[in-house]
Amino acid sequence: MSHKFACCKVENPTSLVNIQIMIVRYQNATLVTAQGIQNIALVINTSTGKILPPENAGQQTVNAGGLYLYPGLINAHDHLELNHYPRTKHLPRYENARYWAEDMTQNLQQEPFASLQKYPLHEKCLIGGLKNLFSGVTTIVHHNPLHRPLTAGWFPVHVVRHYGWSHSLYLSREIQQSYRQTRRGIWMIHLAEGTDEEAAQEFSQLEALGCISEKTILIHGVGLTGGLTEKPGGLVWCPSTNFFLLGETAEVKPWYMAGKLALGSDSRLTADGDLLDELKAAHHTGQLAVEQLFHIVTGDAAKILHLPHLGDLHPGKQADVIALPQSLHPNPYQALINAKRSDIVWVMRKGKILWQQDQLTPNCLLDGIPYRLNDSVLKMVRKSHLQEPGLSILTEI
Repeated sequence: MSHKFACCKVENPTSLVNIQIMIVRYQNATLVTAQGIQNIALVINTSTGKILPPENAGQQTVNAGGLYLYPGLINAHDHLELNHYPRTKHLPRYENARYWAEDMTQNLQQEPFASLQKYPLHEKCLIGGLKNLFSGVTTIVHHNPLHRPLTAGWFPVHVVRHYGWSHSLYLSREIQQSYRQTRRGIWMIHLAEGTDEEAAQEFSQLEALGCISEKTILIHGVGLTGGLTEKPGGLVWCPSTNFFLLGETAEVKPWYMAGKLALGSDSRLTADGDLLDELKAAHHTGQLAVEQLFHIVTGDAAKILHLPHLGDLHPGKQADVIALPQSLHPNPYQALINAKRSDIVWVMRKGKILWQQDQLTPNCLLDGIPYRLNDSVLKMVRKSHLQEPGLSILTEI
């Protein structure tokens, strides 16, 4: 849907920085870091995409007063080509996700799925990318093949490149081969996604296959018992999907205490929505404090996913940053939990702002709020037949 909007080219102080200006200093913001809350400047080299020491004077100063600045969020689990499907199940509750998968397989040729499958792969992937960008995610782990659109220059966010995967013990063949061939990065599998005895036995089955090690990332883990945190690399928690399908979720506190927990949004086929929605679902369980929830979408996620250059605002890290208004809550951790996507002021990746609120020269509306979207992403959105819910493109006149 397009709207006409009278635009004039007025420079926005937080817009994409002039290409000649390489060092930008964001002052008067509150930084939310792995080390805690810091009231210091955030200095960014927009050429290298790196964060510099705060004492650097910079070539341009931006007043970021009234903002919380966080590391770009890391979404540890999504199926990017599935986010245009409606949330679906055929029973009120399943004992095991395999039965949901069987139901879905039987209904894929029915509407609306028959029609939705026909869209081009790049358009399906684009919807997944937009969902994540608009929720402050700058890096995603995609649980499926690394489709070509996911590595294209126009794709809205970064998709982790080095990984191996199997879907699950019940759907995948050659699990050991997939595991052994994964020599860089992580290897992931949906495991114990159920409340029955079958789910409870899956960790032992995977261990018997020789597929549990520091590179192994377990997805869901609802049926896992205690004392299993030592051997695998980590657990990705997807509480809204778990509650939707199974009626309960994983016990995650031991994984957090071991530094081996990350949060994943999953796709809209089963989840509440985006990673901000997932943070709310996680908070609702009462298992982790708000500060702990911040860590599992930033630094802890970066650690277990082997992404040492991400997850913090420390000098030397990649300049992936999101900005939220301090008016959301006096506690910046609670502000992140409270935030909805239209609260986000801007999203930066590698020192470049991709997405920002813009009252002067907007090119789109998200949930009624004027924003300016990166030109290369906007071009793909204009071409796409699939539409991201709540997004309207403005026509400049």
